[in-house]
Amino acid sequence: MVNPNFINFVEPKSVAIVGASTTPGKLGYVVVENLFNIGYKGKIYPVNPKGGELLGLKIFENVKKIPEVVDVAHVLIPAAAVLGVVKDLAEMGVKNVVISSGGFTEVDEEGAKMQDEIVKTAKEAGMRIIGPNTTGVISAPANFSTTFTNVDELRVGGASYVAQTGNFGSVTLTWIMTKEHFGISRVIGLGNKCDIDDADALEFLGEDTKTKVIGMYIEGLKDGRRFIEAGKKAVKRKPVLVLKSGRTKAGAKAAASHTASLAADDAIVDSALRQSGVIRVDNYGDLVNYAKAFIFQPPPKGNRVGIITPSGGLGVVTSDALETRGLKVATLSENTIKKFEEISPPIIEVRNPFDIWPAVSNHGLEKCYECGLKGMLEDPNVDAVLMGLMLAKGWDLENIDPLIDTLMKHPNKPVISYGSGDWQLTEKLKTKFEKHKKVRIPMYEFPEQASDVISAMYKYTDSVNRIKS
Repeated sequence: MVNPNFINFVEPKSVAIVGASTTPGKLGYVVVENLFNIGYKGKIYPVNPKGGELLGLKIFENVKKIPEVVDVAHVLIPAAAVLGVVKDLAEMGVKNVVISSGGFTEVDEEGAKMQDEIVKTAKEAGMRIIGPNTTGVISAPANFSTTFTNVDELRVGGASYVAQTGNFGSVTLTWIMTKEHFGISRVIGLGNKCDIDDADALEFLGEDTKTKVIGMYIEGLKDGRRFIEAGKKAVKRKPVLVLKSGRTKAGAKAAASHTASLAADDAIVDSALRQSGVIRVDNYGDLVNYAKAFIFQPPPKGNRVGIITPSGGLGVVTSDALETRGLKVATLSENTIKKFEEISPPIIEVRNPFDIWPAVSNHGLEKCYECGLKGMLEDPNVDAVLMGLMLAKGWDLENIDPLIDTLMKHPNKPVISYGSGDWQLTEKLKTKFEKHKKVRIPMYEFPEQASDVISAMYKYTDSVNRIKS
């Protein structure tokens, strides 16, 4: 059962910042400044023994002087002082604590002992802890954040991330906000996982109506059985993407020094992930690229892919990429072949991949892409479409509405695209596709990336069918 208090981590009505600072640039200052910048509407209680004022807020000398039991307390003080504060918070009745402070299990035995005492105190008080050694929580729907990296914007969207690294709550978040066109729901940085772990976060996000897809970065699993059960429940509702690091000896050693994670045998971990139905990804960037596709497009019902290509060579490359990823190059129906033959020169043998280039000089870029997309989406032998886009000066797609209108008539078939050619024109079209108000088409740089995405989407379909059977 999901902890009913977990919602207070991501949608708190009040927060204490223990270790607040009046010095601009210091972590305790940035955390409070971020809350102002992103428009947090709850009550903020800065805490520092020196007292004073911070950005117009009264600073309390200790947590016991705060006039109410806050929904969540954020602790950013030296490790040696954390236990005392946790005991004070427990006496007050605070049930949710984020500890950003480092210097615990990830450092040495003394740090491990302090961490154990904190956990013992929390359990006795019915308190839940995220961390330590973490950037904590980001929640765009609530305009809330505990990250100590400067945040000026939180674009609300359907992607939520659980990460055993502060990177997702800092530079990766910044990357998504500044380069991508999808938004964030929750980011939960687990740190050392002294209490709240991957399964806890997965259980919550699986039921979270504001989360459409879940991405997870994991260095080690605390409770494999709980994770499998949480995964099965979540996957029935939404895709779950997992990057499990520490696959090699070097990676396992790095994980141990990073968050004190003990990396299990990769074959065992892989088996647990498969049983849970989550999609295991190979690369850090997959957590961004795949999430975007799941937010913009539905998963395919099968693995037969129709290819629209701007050149024969790219068609061959795309065919190889799809088949090596367990997908099939669809066999087009006779009706679709006839439609494509109507715009193609008679000397061309039309098939899948459909190479539009021979027809472009007679019919123009826009008509050829419209014909190709319409034919693929109407074909009962096609489950998904991979559309390669040729973009160069004089060969630009100015009007994409016919493509969007065609796609809207086939809401159950995903269309994934990639751009080839002029970089500026590609970025311009990407923005058009990914920010369209009716339907959003995800766009990537190369056919292999687009093929990876369709493969992941089909794996999700396969996982759901397997779990429900």
